[in-house]
Amino acid sequence: MEYQNTEELIRQLSLLNKVEATKKLTEFYAKARFKVTQDNFDRQYTDGSNDGGIDFYHGADTTFLIFQSKFSGNPQNVGSSELLDEIRKIKNTITNENPNRKADDFVNSLKRKTGNKGALLEILWLTTNIVKSSVRDEIQTHLNEWRKENGWLIGVDFIAIDKQALESVIYDVKHGYIPYTGKKTLKLEQGQWMEPNSEETGIYSVTCSVNVNDILTWFHKTDEIDMFLQKNIREFLGNSKINKALGKSYLNAPTWFWYKHNGIIIFADTLSVDKTKMEIVLTNPQVVNGGQTLKALFSVYNKNNRGDNPAKVMLRIYKLPYENTETYKRTIDIISALNSQNNIKASDLRSTDPRQVRLEQLFAKISSGYKYFRKRSQEAKSAHYNITMTNLALRYHVCKKNAPHEGVRGNVEELFEEDTKYDETFDENAINKELTGSHVAINYVTCWAIDQLLQKVDLPKRDAEYFQYTKWFVLVDIYRKLMEWKPNNSNLGWQRWPNFIESDQFKKAVLDYSRPAFRIGREIIPAQEEARSFFKTSEAVNKFSSKISIRNFKTLISKALNRFQEENE
Repeated sequence: MEYQNTEELIRQLSLLNKVEATKKLTEFYAKARFKVTQDNFDRQYTDGSNDGGIDFYHGADTTFLIFQSKFSGNPQNVGSSELLDEIRKIKNTITNENPNRKADDFVNSLKRKTGNKGALLEILWLTTNIVKSSVRDEIQTHLNEWRKENGWLIGVDFIAIDKQALESVIYDVKHGYIPYTGKKTLKLEQGQWMEPNSEETGIYSVTCSVNVNDILTWFHKTDEIDMFLQKNIREFLGNSKINKALGKSYLNAPTWFWYKHNGIIIFADTLSVDKTKMEIVLTNPQVVNGGQTLKALFSVYNKNNRGDNPAKVMLRIYKLPYENTETYKRTIDIISALNSQNNIKASDLRSTDPRQVRLEQLFAKISSGYKYFRKRSQEAKSAHYNITMTNLALRYHVCKKNAPHEGVRGNVEELFEEDTKYDETFDENAINKELTGSHVAINYVTCWAIDQLLQKVDLPKRDAEYFQYTKWFVLVDIYRKLMEWKPNNSNLGWQRWPNFIESDQFKKAVLDYSRPAFRIGREIIPAQEEARSFFKTSEAVNKFSSKISIRNFKTLISKALNRFQEENE
């Protein structure tokens, strides 16, 4: 279930008894941060009278997570005594006989890794209460002493996911899946950092100079970096000229790297400076600027075994107040202002918009075959079942506005630059409605399907010559006539309509209609006038519309629907 904020979460869970409310709180967090399936959640949820302090467990490779969950309908500060009592149970479970039989395999596996310095145990205190930093520090100190007493090499960390942290989780759910990246530290050098804390903005930040390798050691393989890039407005763009230059600078002139690089920006759930250990401590870091850098450098670092590389980079880490829409605007402003290493587009800044995340989910629900690429990446190539955000925007915009000449102009970025045009193309209220046969997502899919079918039409050479222009006019014509026909002639719901537009019957109707339409598009070009210039004008729209109006699409599509229903009923 999605919640608007922590107040709504607490209000909804307060309707349940305390046991069920605690379970639902744990389920929400486990699914939001780890994409835990329902079956796995049910298996890993072990709360009960003999749970040994383990309400839920989760693990991957050498990382072990123990959840202790506490729901409160009236949030208040938690004292260390309450936490220490539960920590005592967990300590007894791990060092003595485990009373939680449901977690036997997990606990036994954890015990086998206590001598592994590369392993990590994280004890997550999940609560709707408030855990102050002083309490967190006290519990962490207690765990450090316990670890030392046992002579363990495994790392042991205490992580409090309290009311404030839950606000950030709820925010992240709206803006896409943001995985749990855990607790990370970075070394500091004296005089190489500052920490402005603005009461006016509510933003706490640290700006510092760090060794690039200290960040690269967070990852064991390239794919792991992707977990830290979910808030990034772009995915890896490949070995571009800039990315290759970064790798070369890192290898051949590391002492100059700091001066030639714009820096890396990280958002984190929690952020603090340990002045005793001279290190930054942050939880759930997400790289919002510098993802290209990390991907490019990790490959070089990994292949060349450059653990001793002295290259440094300027790092900005932000802990933001979470206020939904206002927070989103703030993050975009920060990313836009500080991101200039690689060219940033207006569409990039919209890629984490909640409505784009919602569309990603809707397209997957409409058909398991569809994949929506809201971010630029190497893999984001338009195809029949691959819907890219920018290409969809332009196609739907020209269809909705009856403006094929704007498709010929091709200025897609202006649809993302101006709020008015963006809102017209991706109407927030329409996108957030329940999925029905008339939902705007169905219109998007329909527009996309027609466009992809037109790519396959077999045209005479003289018509094919102008396809790059006339395709926009034919697309708009077919889409608009189909949308006029649909309300009174089709009772297919959102589940069956996609099957129809993917059917051979629909394909045949579109292709049969489109061939003469492309011929008409060629014939309206005035003599002695350059085609591209002509098709950019409203005159072209008017001429095409007047000529194509006599073509009857509705008869063709009605016959296609009848044949489709006969063969599928």
